[in-house]
This record gives sequence, structure tokens and C-alpha cells, in this order.
Amino acid sequence: MEDKTALTDEQIDAELATLDGWRRDGIFMKKDFIFANFKEINAFLPHLTATIVAQNHHPDFSFISGEKKVSVEVTTHSEGGLTQADINLARDLNAWNQ
Repeated sequence: MEDKTALTDEQIDAELATLDGWRRDGIFMKKDFIFANFKEINAFLPHLTATIVAQNHHPDFSFISGEKKVSVEVTTHSEGGLTQADINLARDLNAWNQ
């Protein structure tokens, strides 16, 4: 079950300081995952989709093949901003890179 606890600006800033590569853009958090090759992308995409399913939290994402990049943008639309669910998703997505 996703945790839709709304976060204050101070909480968001503190969490972002611990989330490598994530940045805030208004009511969204964004990160570009850059890969060396398509083999790495192929390994990451199942992690992305499994995390989405497991958390029942659905970010927008796009794949830019020419740049070998997967861009992820997350917010909690029902709350009109960032929540603990967004932080949890970002943290779990980052776990793949570490």
C-alpha cells in the first residue's frame, strides 16, 4: 500500500539530499537514468516495472534510445504534490544503481 502522507518543502528537500540524481521540479521529482548500452537498459526496465507494480505507484517514464536514457517523473496526483510514496519509489529505483 502506498503511503500518501504529504511532505512539507523542508521534508522534500531533506529527502532529496539523500537521493542521488533526483531533482525537484514543482510538484514532481525527476531523474534521468543514463546507461552505457542497451544491455544495461534491458536489465533496468524490469526493475522499474516491478517496483511500480510492487508499490502500486505509477510514475511517468520515457525511453530516449539515442541518449540511452530512461527519464522518470513522479508525483502523487491525488494529493497534488509529493508524498512519502514518491520518496519510497525513488529510493527503490536508486537501489538498482547502487
